[in-house]
Amino acid sequence: LCAIVRLAGDLGAIAVEPEAEPVLQLRAARHPLIALAGTGVVANDLTLRAGRVLVVSGPNAGGKTVALKTLGLAAMMVRSGLALPVAEGSRVGWFDPVACDVGDDQSIARNLSTFSAHVTYLGAILAEVRPGALVLLDELASGTDPEEGAALAAAILEALASRGAAVAVTTHYELLKTLAVRDDRFENASVGFNLATMSPTFTVTLGIPGASSALVVAQRYGVPEEVVSRARSLLPEHAGTREDVLRRLQDEERATRMVRAAVEDESRAIAKLRVELEAERNALRARELV
Repeated sequence: LCAIVRLAGDLGAIAVEPEAEPVLQLRAARHPLIALAGTGVVANDLTLRAGRVLVVSGPNAGGKTVALKTLGLAAMMVRSGLALPVAEGSRVGWFDPVACDVGDDQSIARNLSTFSAHVTYLGAILAEVRPGALVLLDELASGTDPEEGAALAAAILEALASRGAAVAVTTHYELLKTLAVRDDRFENASVGFNLATMSPTFTVTLGIPGASSALVVAQRYGVPEEVVSRARSLLPEHAGTREDVLRRLQDEERATRMVRAAVEDESRAIAKLRVELEAERNALRARELV
């Protein structure tokens, strides 16, 4: 109990009463290990419920896996009686089981490639999943032919949603990004990348898919410009157009958030001024009565 209280103090965490309904509605959620490291962590709103799939896309090193792990840690921390690094108003339900496939379990000793290791886990997850389960999948069905991998990933996600699981998945597959357009059980989310500073924003935006920005990220991490330029020339025209559209959507969403924040600040200032004027008017009336 002492450790629980000390951890809550170190994280600036709050107690969240677990609910029977399998739902995650996190406000200003922070990954606890990053928060404890003291390096600064971007807080994000994350939402997930049973029978729904959250598809998180965007650039590498942009925070997709961190968002995935934050969801899982919130569910497990509540089960353990721990306070959560979230804002008031957050909701966390009781998920059972909590299953994940995150990272790479390639094994020469067990004769498992990257892909076969993932498929082994996925088979086990599909066998045990039931309504109220939480499933977290990082780069689902990667490490194989992209077209077949995307088709397999889509089929797995549809099966998990049909069985009543709450699912969050990170991906670069365009097929998974488009599922939200034709299947209302799916929702897109993206992590941002600031092209002006050539750096990730680590901000999760719900409702829109993210551009992978692979070439931009490659250049940022030291791939020579001439190699990146050649790679860009080899891309089919529609691929470049799609990435540009996704980046514009993210820029517009970021601009909208800034405008909304400015409007909210102005509204608060107006409300404060109204209170001050009302107090001043009451004081004047009181003096007149005297």
